[in-house]
Amino acid sequence: MVLFVYCLFMGIGNTKIASTIKDQVYEVLKAGILNGELKPGERIQEVQIAEKLEVSRSPVRNAINQLVGEGFLQSIPNKYVCVKQFTVRDINESYEFRLIIEKFAVEKIVDKLDDSIISRLKKFRKTFIEHGDISDMKEYLATDAEFHEYLVEISGNKVIKEALDKVSMMVSPFRVLALSKQNRFYDSIREHTDIIDNLLKKDKAAAVASCDNHLTLAREEILRNIKNNSLLK
Repeated sequence: MVLFVYCLFMGIGNTKIASTIKDQVYEVLKAGILNGELKPGERIQEVQIAEKLEVSRSPVRNAINQLVGEGFLQSIPNKYVCVKQFTVRDINESYEFRLIIEKFAVEKIVDKLDDSIISRLKKFRKTFIEHGDISDMKEYLATDAEFHEYLVEISGNKVIKEALDKVSMMVSPFRVLALSKQNRFYDSIREHTDIIDNLLKKDKAAAVASCDNHLTLAREEILRNIKNNSLLK
């Protein structure tokens, strides 16, 4: 019961209930990392988590091991497990990859634009504006992630979609911090709507430029904020 309530609190209440306790613990911990509740470098206490969720230590341990294997958590041998911290190089390389992949995706979308894609892009635009207040950060971040995933998915290349998923998850823990300043938050809304507007106009060059501008500014803001908050190695 406590685990189910906590899943709702963590914002995963609308997702399909996992088939095992371990899977549910995994989803709770992963959500905590991605939404910034669990900070980079924060130690993961197996006993405390088990007590908080009112489950045995075994599923917690298994969930932690899975998250270590996926790169969300980092195991310090014979010491502790913590939320993974990244280097400046990690962030730069991740965004370099995103720039290459997402600009490619934007070009492909212009060539494939049809009524279905147009309708979805307009829906994204409306949702970005509806959650255009910093108090709607959680909803905005969900729309942001879904939008970028959609761009790559609709381009039709399954391999790059799977590769981008892994890279995107690596930088997700920092996105809350990167958008915590009001000016950056509102700029991000404009940048997303610019990408959409240029796609709808079938202006390939402008759409690619908008995508480049958005990801470049996002990377710069992430690096600036995490350095100031000592969250990078």
